[in-house]
Amino acid sequence: MKKLAHFLGLFLIIIGTMVLIATRFSNLSSHNSLLVAGLFCILSGIWLHIRSIKRESRF
Repeated sequence: MKKLAHFLGLFLIIIGTMVLIATRFSNLSSHNSLLVAGLFCILSGIWLHIRSIKRESRF
């Protein structure tokens, strides 16, 4: 489980990107809730990935 927790940030970034791509191709880009959900997934994924990298390093 700890091995997957390291990649949780990357999974969230990929999911957020897929949500944004899906809204673009299905003409749902006028629905702000889907766009905000994709943005939230990407930003939280970046934050989790940076946090996991900082935990691993000795600095």
